[in-house]
Amino acid sequence: AMFQDLGNSPATMEAAKIADFCCCVPGHSLEIADAVQAYAQAEMKGTSTWVCLPPEYRPAWWAKTYPNMRRPVCRLNRALYGHPDAGTFWDHKCDEHLQKVGFKTLGDAWPSCYHHAKLNLLLVVYVDDFKLAGPSANLKKGWDLIRQGLSIEDPQAIDAKGATYLGCRQKRTSITLPSGRVAT
Repeated sequence: AMFQDLGNSPATMEAAKIADFCCCVPGHSLEIADAVQAYAQAEMKGTSTWVCLPPEYRPAWWAKTYPNMRRPVCRLNRALYGHPDAGTFWDHKCDEHLQKVGFKTLGDAWPSCYHHAKLNLLLVVYVDDFKLAGPSANLKKGWDLIRQGLSIEDPQAIDAKGATYLGCRQKRTSITLPSGRVAT
């Protein structure tokens, strides 16, 4: 099969570092969360894709109803990992939902980065990894908006045990500078 590569644009490492910086501002925090089976949340679009189901995934009634069927196929309705455009379909679904709930893109130079003006939140999305930074009191409101249309795991503070973003653990610490001021 040949597929048209629509492409998607994950956020950059620089964007993730800007979010890290935002959580160092007094009264601000950063939380991370993963989308649950992200690609499968998105509907397939464009040219129909048909897949042959392995025998162990075929409903039992198929064999009884269609005893001579050798390689049954089904239309793929959800984007699955491995499909060349699955990431693009997920990216479009995610972007559409985030903008619908008030997150606005930061522009072409900052792909998959969003700002919510009312809540003053910065959101960085790298495929299925979400990093949300801003005033601590607004993070829950931001996650609630995101979760209205996307299935997202419970967010975790970066300091939480087991919390990772792109496979990396982060830790926020404070130090006292020679001047006596505390820096995060």
